Amino acid sequence: MCDRSGDCANDETCQLVLKNEHTGIETTEYYCKAHLVLRIWEVEADDALDIVDATKLWH
Repeated sequence: MCDRSGDCANDETCQLVLKNEHTGIETTEYYCKAHLVLRIWEVEADDALDIVDATKLWH
């Protein structure tokens, strides 16, 4: 389980970069791998957001 900071019990933290289609502003979010998949599904259903990049971070 991880929280919004991306701290994960299994050390598999992923970085997700999103772009707001209306403002052009990019934001970065951090998730464990399992929560990243769920967040990607949410973003794909949202017409205002676009996924720029998703990367696994190494500790």
